[in-house]
Amino acid sequence: MLNQLINVFWTIISFSVVGWYWGEYFAEDRVEWLLYVFIAASVLAFNIPVKLISVLNLSTNPRTYELIGVRAMRWLVQEGMLVHRVNQRLGKNQKVIPNRKAARRYLNKIVVQERYHYSCFVFFSLSSVSAILTGKIGLALLMAISNIIYNVYPILLQQYNRLRIRKLLSPLGTV
Repeated sequence: MLNQLINVFWTIISFSVVGWYWGEYFAEDRVEWLLYVFIAASVLAFNIPVKLISVLNLSTNPRTYELIGVRAMRWLVQEGMLVHRVNQRLGKNQKVIPNRKAARRYLNKIVVQERYHYSCFVFFSLSSVSAILTGKIGLALLMAISNIIYNVYPILLQQYNRLRIRKLLSPLGTV
């Protein structure tokens, strides 16, 4: 339940900024086709091939991700450290990845989560550019900040998690 609350919290916060922009956009009697084009571009981004996703990785070194604060982000996400600690206090000591089979399944889950955030990244980015072009600089800035928090860091977190899981699955790893 806590996982879903965290998910809903971040989604509402981030999408409210984008929704605010599009609400103002339509209130000014602008054409709505642009929204549909942005949604279509986002759907295309969701269907990004797995091989391209791996090309988009920031680094092959987990330390790079740690230096830009990705480990801190692990506290604020679903299935993250906060949820783990709360579950421990409630006597629910369950591992997300208890064995190799679960690790492989989790790698597939990471791909879906990354695709979702790439899709949202495209939509937020296009919306920010649109806001700049319509003179809504403040909203563009808020959308850019939301994009970093809601999409960029989760994408980087998934890349970091993938590196950690692959290390566990390597012949020298212990899962």
